[in-house]
Amino acid sequence: KTSIELATQSSSKVLIPSPTRIERTRATKSMSAGSRRHARTGLLAVLATRASTLLAPTPTPRGARRLVRAQESYTLDDVPIGSPLEPVSNYILVKIDDGIDATKGGVFLPDQAKEKPSAGIVVAAGPGLAHPDTGVVIPMPVAAGDKVLYGKFDGTSVKYCGVDHQLIKDSDVLLAWGGDDAMALDAVRCVSDNVLVSVTKVEEETASGIALAAGVSEQTRTSAGTVVKVGEGRIAANGAAVPVPVVPGESVKFRDYAGADVKLEGDDYIVVRIPDCLAKWSA
Repeated sequence: KTSIELATQSSSKVLIPSPTRIERTRATKSMSAGSRRHARTGLLAVLATRASTLLAPTPTPRGARRLVRAQESYTLDDVPIGSPLEPVSNYILVKIDDGIDATKGGVFLPDQAKEKPSAGIVVAAGPGLAHPDTGVVIPMPVAAGDKVLYGKFDGTSVKYCGVDHQLIKDSDVLLAWGGDDAMALDAVRCVSDNVLVSVTKVEEETASGIALAAGVSEQTRTSAGTVVKVGEGRIAANGAAVPVPVVPGESVKFRDYAGADVKLEGDDYIVVRIPDCLAKWSA
C-alpha cells in the first residue's frame, strides 16, 4: 500500500501520503533507542534483585542446624573437634568401662593380679595395619560395639566427648566378646595368636606355717595349664592366617609371669600369646 485510509465523520475517505524514508528512519531510531533504554532498565532491575537475594542471609534448615550442633559437640581432651574421632591403621578407640569387671554372669577379674586388665566397649576401629612388605591389610579382630579386655597400661588415654577412652592396638586385645553378651567362658573369644589357659593356683605356706592366698605371692603364680580356647592365628604377609600350634585340651608350659590373669565364672585363667608358650603335651 502507498497510502493510509482514514474514516472521517462524514464517511468520506481521505488519502494521506506514506512517510518518507527519512521520517521512517528517524522513527525507527527513536523507537530502538527507547527499547534499548527499557531493556537496560529491566536488566538492571533483575541484577539488583539477584544481588539482594545473594547477599541476604540464608536461613539454615532444621536438620542442618542439628548437624552443626552435633559437629560442635565432639571434643578431644576438652578441645572441640569438627568430626568424630576415627582411629587409623590398627588402632581401636575403646570407651573404658571397668563396670564390666563384675557382671550378672558372675565374672570377676582378680584383685590380686599383678596387672589387672581393663575392659571397655569398642567405639571405632581402624581399617587394619598394612603389611610393610606386601601391603596386604591385616583385618581387625574387633568392630564397633564389641567388648574387649586389654592390658591395664596398654595404649594411650584420651578424653573423648568428656568421657575417658583408650586408644589401643589390635595386638593389645586379650579377649573379645559380643556387645550384648556377658563376659562368660562361652561368650569370650581369643584374638590373633592368644591362648586362654585354665590354671590352678595353690596356697603357699611360709616358713612359719602361715598359708598365703593364691595371688598374694608371685611364687604361687603357675606357668602351666590346659588350653581352653585359641585365636585364629597371626596374619602372614600374604594375608593368610598362621594356625596356632596348640588346640583346646592340650597342656602347655609358658614363660614365668607371662600373660594376664582373668577370672571367668569363678575359675582362674591366663591369657598368653603363642610366642610365650614353650612346650605342650597331651593328657
